[in-house]
Amino acid sequence: MTENKKTIGLALGSGGIKGLAHVGVIKTLARHNIPIDFIAGTSIGAWVGAHYAICKNIEKLEIYTIGKKKEKLHSMFELTLKGGFIKGNKIQHLFEQWLEDASFQDAQIPLKIIATELINGKEVAFSSGKIAPALRASMGVPSIFAPFAYNDMILVDGGICNPVPADIVRKMGANIVISVNLDNYRVEGLFKKEDIHSIAGVSARSIDLLRHYLATHCVKSSDVVIEPKNSQEELSAWKNYFTHDIGNQHIKLGEEATEDQIPLIKELLYSAKSD
Repeated sequence: MTENKKTIGLALGSGGIKGLAHVGVIKTLARHNIPIDFIAGTSIGAWVGAHYAICKNIEKLEIYTIGKKKEKLHSMFELTLKGGFIKGNKIQHLFEQWLEDASFQDAQIPLKIIATELINGKEVAFSSGKIAPALRASMGVPSIFAPFAYNDMILVDGGICNPVPADIVRKMGANIVISVNLDNYRVEGLFKKEDIHSIAGVSARSIDLLRHYLATHCVKSSDVVIEPKNSQEELSAWKNYFTHDIGNQHIKLGEEATEDQIPLIKELLYSAKSD
């Protein structure tokens, strides 16, 4: 093998509870000694990416993503009706505690976190200042969390504008971009003619298709795309995370999907670097 002088960027996508698969992706890359030189994350991808960028410790990463269910559930009990159901202050405080009030410059791996500015509709890529407010913004799912007022901006979930920030991690300097797409919904086979009579069903199907096609567009600049097989309905609901052991199922799905791509990653990493 030639000496590795290439850099790898990891783009961790949005996707709610399915984002726990990101932990399995990182575990598998570490097991194969694949370096991670840059991380960009959106929503749940920002959460997982931030914890790993700060600690570079798989065991701690699992504790704060799979575990600590009571703390997470408690942080949701902060109700409001102003732009969403949950204020989000408690969850931001939780991030501050878990990350020990870290700033972006404290990260062991260069990190960017993606949010969406609700008023002007533009993407916001956080790379300086405290990490916790950036996470609060990036994970602000519309209608669930109230929009987050921060530094003269009104911010919501980064998945609205860039669910898989492959372009961001490329601009950070990555020669090889590995993207994790959690919005790989099946376009065919999941929706039937009889489902058109359900308002909720049609709405959910339409949102899934929007997410699918936006994510497909976002991963185009990737060299490797990892897509965990997590489309099962029981694996997509946060309530099942709190009542069942689906966290470890997601990690396993992330490991399996990454393992399938390891030969390609190694080929890209160790092949002669082009001029």
